[in-house]
Amino acid sequence: MLVRNQKGALWLPALLCLIAVVAGLPAQANYRQKAEEQTAYIQTHFYDASAKKYRDTFPVDPKGLPWTLMWANGVQWRVLVAAARYDPATYRPLLSAYGQGLREYWDPQPKGSPPGFNAYCSGPGGDDKYYDDNAWLVLGYLEAYDTTHDPQYLQWAQATQAFVLSGWDDKLGGGIYWKLKHEGKATAANAPAAVGALRLAMLGDRAQQDWGPRIANWVNSYLKAENGLYWDNIRLDGKVEKTEWTYNTGLMIEADLLLFQKQHDPKALQAAEQSADSAISVWQNPDTGAFANNANFTHLLCESLLQLYQADHNIRYLNAVRRHAAFGCRYVRDAQDGGYWNDWKIAPHQPDERKALLEEASDARLFWLLAPYSDEDELYAKGVQAASRGNDAGAEKLLQQAVDSDTEAVEARYRLWRVLLREHKSAAAKAEQQKLATISGDPKMKARLTAIGWKLPAPSP
Repeated sequence: MLVRNQKGALWLPALLCLIAVVAGLPAQANYRQKAEEQTAYIQTHFYDASAKKYRDTFPVDPKGLPWTLMWANGVQWRVLVAAARYDPATYRPLLSAYGQGLREYWDPQPKGSPPGFNAYCSGPGGDDKYYDDNAWLVLGYLEAYDTTHDPQYLQWAQATQAFVLSGWDDKLGGGIYWKLKHEGKATAANAPAAVGALRLAMLGDRAQQDWGPRIANWVNSYLKAENGLYWDNIRLDGKVEKTEWTYNTGLMIEADLLLFQKQHDPKALQAAEQSADSAISVWQNPDTGAFANNANFTHLLCESLLQLYQADHNIRYLNAVRRHAAFGCRYVRDAQDGGYWNDWKIAPHQPDERKALLEEASDARLFWLLAPYSDEDELYAKGVQAASRGNDAGAEKLLQQAVDSDTEAVEARYRLWRVLLREHKSAAAKAEQQKLATISGDPKMKARLTAIGWKLPAPSP
C-alpha cells in the first residue's frame, strides 16, 4: 500500500460544542442518535470555530501540526453533509463555515498542476497534493450540492475534478496517479475519480461523459483480482501491490452501480454483487461481524453495500453493515468519553490514547449512512411486539433480521426459536435450538439467555 504519514495536531479547547438532542426521537432513530452523538463528540473535541478548521487528534499531540490533513477533511465534510440532510437548521451553518476553512487548503497557484487541494493548509505554490484526497472532496461537494442545491458546491466539485483528471496519462495504458509525484497509480485515486465523473455526467456535465467508464475500465483491466476485489496500486515498472483494502472495492462497487444506472447493463450490477459477496466472505468476521481494516477504510465499503441494497433489495447487504456497526458500538466505543478508538478490534486501551479525526469522522459517517434504517434493538422490539399480537409471520421476519444484524443478538434468537415452534417449522426451530445450545456455552451469553427464560431442552429419548 502507498502509505502517507498521519501527523498529529496541537489541540486547543473547542470553541463550539454541538449538543446532540436525543430526547424524544422516534423509535427508528437509534442510528441517527448514534450519528448525532458522534458528530457532537467531534465538534466538541476537534473543531475550532474561530479558525473554521479541525485538529487532527484528541488529546493533543504536542509534536503535531495545528490542523488535520486533507484525507480527514474529506471524511468530516461528508459527515456534516449527511447531518445537514437530517437537520439543516443545525448543520448547514456548520457546513458553510467549514467550507470557508477548507479553502485555506486550496492552492490556486500550484507547481506543475492545475489548482487543487494541498495535503495541508500550507499556502499557494505547494507540490504536496494527492489525487485521492481531491477525489474524495469531489464526492463530498457533489453530495453537498445534492443536499443543499447550492451551486457553489457543484462549481467546487468541477474545479476539483479538473485537478483529479490532470493525474491521468497514457503510461500503463492510462490511469490516474496517487499523488503529484508520479510513482504509481492507485485504485484509491481512480475509483473515486470514476464515481465523481459518473455523478457529474448525470448532472449534465458533458465533459465528464466518457471519463467515468474510461477510468473504471482501466481499474478493472489492471487492478481487479479474480475474486472481485481490488488490488491497491500498480507502479510504473508494472509491479502490482496486491493488498486488498476494503475502501478500494467499496468505491468500485459504487462505480459499477452508477454504470448500471447509466447504461442499464445487468453485467454492471452483477459485477457489483460479485464484489460485494466476495467482500463479505473475505473481510467480515463471522463470529464478531466486524470487517477487516479500520473505519477510515470500512465506512466506504459499508456505504457501497447500502447503495447495493437500495439497487437490488437484497437484505444481506444491509444486514452485513448492521453487524459491523453493532460490533463497533459494543467493542470500539470508549464508554468513558463517548468517542471511538482508532482500531476496530477487541483490545485494551490506555486512558490517554489519542483518537484521530480521520477515524472519528469515519465512525460518524457510518452511523449517518445507517440513519434511515432500524438497528438490531429496534428490530427485536418490533418482532416481540408482532409476536405478542399473534403476527408470527411478521415476528419471524423481524427477529430473523435482528439475528442477522448482530452476531450477539441472543435474545432475538431465543424469541425467533419460540416463534418458529409456534409456526410448527420444526426443522428451522431445531436449527435455532442447536445454535442457542452452542451460544449458551459462553457464560456471558448463557446469563443473558437465562434472564429471558431459556433452558436447554432435555435430549429426545
